[in-house]
Amino acid sequence: MGKECSAILQSSAFLALFEYWTQNEVHKKSVKRGVKERVWFGFAVILAIGCGGGGGGVTTTTGGRVLGDICPPATGSGTLVYRTTWGNAPATASQILQFIDGNGVVIRTDSLNRNGDTESEYVASSVTAGVYEVRARLYSQPNAGGSPTAETSQVIDLCGGSASLSTSVSTPATQFVATPSSLALKTGNRRRLVSRAVDAGGRGRFIGIGAVTYSVNGPAVTVDSQGVVEGVAVGSATVTANWTAGSQSADVPVTVTQTVVQRTKWTVLVYLNAANDLFRASDLNVNQMESVANNPNVRFVVQWKQSKNNFASSSFDGVRRYLVTYDTTSNIASQLVQGNLTDGVGNPLDMGDPQTLNDFVVWGKANYPADRYCLIIWNHGNGWKRGVDESYPTRGFSYDDESQNSIQTWEIDQALAGQTFDILAWDASLMQMTEVAYEARNHATFIVGSEESPPADGYPYDLVFAPWAANPDDTTFNLATKFVDGMLNYGPYATRKITQSVVESNKLPALATAVDTLALQLIANRSSLLTIWPQIRNQAQAYSDTPTRTYRDLIHICQLLNSNAGTPQSVKTAATNVIAAATTAIVDEGHNSNSSLSNGLAIDDSSASLFASLGSDYRMLKFANDTNWDEWLAQAP
Repeated sequence: MGKECSAILQSSAFLALFEYWTQNEVHKKSVKRGVKERVWFGFAVILAIGCGGGGGGVTTTTGGRVLGDICPPATGSGTLVYRTTWGNAPATASQILQFIDGNGVVIRTDSLNRNGDTESEYVASSVTAGVYEVRARLYSQPNAGGSPTAETSQVIDLCGGSASLSTSVSTPATQFVATPSSLALKTGNRRRLVSRAVDAGGRGRFIGIGAVTYSVNGPAVTVDSQGVVEGVAVGSATVTANWTAGSQSADVPVTVTQTVVQRTKWTVLVYLNAANDLFRASDLNVNQMESVANNPNVRFVVQWKQSKNNFASSSFDGVRRYLVTYDTTSNIASQLVQGNLTDGVGNPLDMGDPQTLNDFVVWGKANYPADRYCLIIWNHGNGWKRGVDESYPTRGFSYDDESQNSIQTWEIDQALAGQTFDILAWDASLMQMTEVAYEARNHATFIVGSEESPPADGYPYDLVFAPWAANPDDTTFNLATKFVDGMLNYGPYATRKITQSVVESNKLPALATAVDTLALQLIANRSSLLTIWPQIRNQAQAYSDTPTRTYRDLIHICQLLNSNAGTPQSVKTAATNVIAAATTAIVDEGHNSNSSLSNGLAIDDSSASLFASLGSDYRMLKFANDTNWDEWLAQAP
């Protein structure tokens, strides 16, 4: 870096400008629920003339992608070489470069000063891979002082490569163009046009702010003031970008075809929240899905989030929706359906928000209808509990490191409101609990999951779903059992703690009744259990114990009660009834020798001293409202 650059960086003007930009609402995006705020643009250094070479150059074109397209996962960052000819701009002029995605969100902002030079060059390196509108805005004063006076834009493909962009302040404009030059849309789909004036050397010519207007001829599309074109009816139309001051325009022919909604036998909806330390496993799992997506009657539809802000090695940034397509390579080859999904203020969707899950399910069912549905929730899990340890103080399930939010078990009804599934599968830790299954019972015929904390790679999707691809007409129960088979038969998991079970939801009310009776008997005979119950807690099959988490296998607890000579007979009778009800509800179960005493459903077995800090949360569960198990935990020795 030259001395002039260092001087700029250390100047009070630079620091003031940096503080302004980091606080300006154009760039700052508030994280939902008031947790925190984060700046979403990548701020680069302001360049003095000695920082880069001159040169006019020729404006590059994009690659095969257009604005709104997404780079493939694991694409490296890009580099933009920007050159500008200042022309008749004031000697004190400056420019701002904005990298804007297909949704109109500013991803990064860079700047350079003229300092009296004729030409300037700036290299924007390490730009997050993407296809962007790169917008340059001209200011009369250094460091973006005053109001912008002119602008120019171009679409640039920075999917893992380099590109160059050249602009000119005052050379005559010889052409006016819109990108893309034509559009093919489905009904309901949108694309944003980017228009610019070009001089004889191919350089983008600065024109007035907001000088371009858009109009449409034909009923097939609409267009707004920002150039966003939406297909509304089958047919053709022409969108015209008008630069009135330059007496020039550009026509963009648009063809709109009907979005065809095809019904299949199965749609597997995967809510894949990898905005956390599990991000590497998400690429593996999508690749596994691709390898068994060879039957068009079994579709995988994935909402997938990663966060480079939190985990720089993530293979992409933001929230995307994919229709998984058959592929046997190690690359992600699936069809991108929607990219860069954001909330109302430009933040990536918060996948720790129950409404985000509900929106995905509603969208998935509407666009990929099927005779039967499976929903897989992919992420960390913590059973029924809100907390887990100091590292994740608020984790329930679907923990989103970017927003620092998660969905709580008592929010399942909100997250799945109005939706039912043939299978609900938890690709997450510790979720096959009586309390969790009872909470979700009205939303799925079968509930699948693990009492244990499975390995980070989660389900081996190729093993689980190969039988689905081979015979999608098989019964829902038989296909649900493939989750159990896949986990037990996956070689790399042989030395890990593996449990998996399938619960039939309509059997859970009877189980809750049996547990309620057991709780009442435990309360009535508490004095006889003062030493027996702590022994049972210590002996029962446990799952990922922490100082604030005591999960035990429900059937094993009851078996230990029955085998203890000191247990009152009324308690034994109640325990026997729980075993019978649980055995009826757990229609398939498997475990390896590392969790040898598992039976398929866990339950909270906290002592009263621990439950004193958990009770207010626990009582938000339907299981607590419908049984006296919480009353027992409140006094359990």
